[in-house]
Amino acid sequence: MIPSSKAMEGLSINVKVAGIPHFTGAYVSGTELSPDALRKAGLIGQLQQAGLGVEDIGNVRLPDYLPRHNIPPVRNWPAPRMLWDLLGKEAQNWFASDEFVLMLGGDCGLIVGTALAHQARHKEKAFLLVIDGHLDAVVPSASRCIGAAGMGLWFLLQDQGQWIERSGWEAERIRLVGCQQQPAEAYGIDVTTLEQLQKDGVVGSIARILQAIPSDARILVHFDVDVMHKEAMAAAYAPSETGLSLQEAEALLAAALGDERVVAMEVTEFSALRDTTGEQAARLVQLLARALATRVKGSFSATL
Repeated sequence: MIPSSKAMEGLSINVKVAGIPHFTGAYVSGTELSPDALRKAGLIGQLQQAGLGVEDIGNVRLPDYLPRHNIPPVRNWPAPRMLWDLLGKEAQNWFASDEFVLMLGGDCGLIVGTALAHQARHKEKAFLLVIDGHLDAVVPSASRCIGAAGMGLWFLLQDQGQWIERSGWEAERIRLVGCQQQPAEAYGIDVTTLEQLQKDGVVGSIARILQAIPSDARILVHFDVDVMHKEAMAAAYAPSETGLSLQEAEALLAAALGDERVVAMEVTEFSALRDTTGEQAARLVQLLARALATRVKGSFSATL
């Protein structure tokens, strides 16, 4: 690991920040710059101002060479697998303590490595709450080249030990929230669409979803910024014409992170190359800091 800033003197360390600067699952670059862009936008200081003790452990050191190509079926293979194997070990170390872990991606393909580490740490108590505008479960096909960023949940649930070792993940322990439309094939995953979220209210919907998860669960939240409308997050890797408003995204995250069973969160698909002024990074930092402030009791009250 690359050493970085220490925790504020006098504060107990209860949030560990780790950067995963990669775009192994993507077509073009941009997401690999995001961890440092969010730090530059003041993430650590804003978390501390929210009353959280913070340890920034820097960025995970990636292999010196990660293949890049457009040969079917999986773009850049085996670079995604190289990342997953690395994260499977590194993230287990991050998850070993009782600190909340905030991971800064990176494209959303990293979910395979972090979910494998989460599963190894918490076994059958491990759950995933995926906040994403899409179900990333595209099936590899010899006729087209697709990035692993669109395949993460397929690898976790459907691969039978051909691309990765069997993951041990079951659909019953995964919840997808914010999907733009109901997938034709959800592989058994419980899906709450964007329309359902907005109809029922984001806070009430998350409360209902969390209530159905066992009380002894340990939850990893995957937050893909493309769940937001492009007016709220123009620097998403793929800005969307459909999605949550900034206020809705904050309310949703705050409601989720206020649950003590949530032990970690990863933030993905923010493209620093799309953010030429730094305004979008600052907006995302504020969103994360306000939502994570729910780790401090009584700091958030939602009305949505």
